[in-house]
Amino acid sequence: MPYRLVEMAGTSTVTPEKDQLASAQTTQQTYPVQGRMMSSRKTRPRDEVGHYVCPNCGSPSLVRDAETGEVICTNCGFVLSDPSENYAAPVPRRTEEGLLESQSGPPGRFSAFDKNLSTIISRAQASNRNLNADERLQLWRLRRTQLRASAGSSMARNLSRAMSQLRGLSGRLNLPEVVTERAALMYRRALNKGLVRGRPINGMVAASTYAACRLTDVPRSLSEIAKASGMSRKLLAHYYRALVRSLDVTMAIEDPLKRVSKIASRAGADSQTEMLAGKILREAIRLRVNVGKDPDGLAAAALDLAARIRGSMVMQRDLAKAAGVSEVTIRSRMRDLKTASKSLGLPDVA
Repeated sequence: MPYRLVEMAGTSTVTPEKDQLASAQTTQQTYPVQGRMMSSRKTRPRDEVGHYVCPNCGSPSLVRDAETGEVICTNCGFVLSDPSENYAAPVPRRTEEGLLESQSGPPGRFSAFDKNLSTIISRAQASNRNLNADERLQLWRLRRTQLRASAGSSMARNLSRAMSQLRGLSGRLNLPEVVTERAALMYRRALNKGLVRGRPINGMVAASTYAACRLTDVPRSLSEIAKASGMSRKLLAHYYRALVRSLDVTMAIEDPLKRVSKIASRAGADSQTEMLAGKILREAIRLRVNVGKDPDGLAAAALDLAARIRGSMVMQRDLAKAAGVSEVTIRSRMRDLKTASKSLGLPDVA
């Protein structure tokens, strides 16, 4: 008669297989918890969502010790299992985007055309020398069929090209990952609404990138994005306005204070001039002088005005080149900023 090993209160005994059910029902491993004994059958409670919680304090903060293999509650320190016990993984949760949190593999990203959710047969796997010729040929056929199926629809092909261009544009502009993901999400929304039809992919990608920069307060001007994408500023502004109107997105007024540091660094202005320019701009914002004005022009004009007040040698031509505006724009914005400088009690300059 076959036998199996059953644990009874920390000891090992041999029982016949016919008594397996009775032994499993009657034998329980116990743990001392605050002066009382707790059964191993009760050490795996779950909450209403289905996640494992600590039987001692009810906290879901459970971690596994990498050295000992024990599952420990970080709230009260109670040890839920020993290394020999097979503690099951918790029920996977869903993220804000509705994706399941996987325990392996890359995270789902909107900047990937398949959101990193598809399994791909790579070229290296299809060329594995450990396989025989027939198996390699079969993998190559499966890979070809998979590539055709993944890019079968026009929307999938559009997304594949668009996300590739988006990653290249984000790399040239040195944008953070959150901006890239926001731009990818906006492009997907525009594609679902049919806004991309009849417009170039690179134009809508650049417009989505600029809108994402505005929404995340990342200082990238329209001229910078147009130059990086290889298109005119006027055409990019047209695509951007169409995107904002179609998606019904409300954009906040751009803050010229975020442009001061970059323009001052490019033009070679000192820190004192930069601080005075920021002070003038804050007063101008309080007086609402910045409404309807280009933030780059306002920042360059504030630096020019601060340099004139301090007697610093900063050329207006260098400021215009650093801000991407004309010298006429700087002089026009400077006349608007003189009201703020007078309100601060700064000396009047020509």
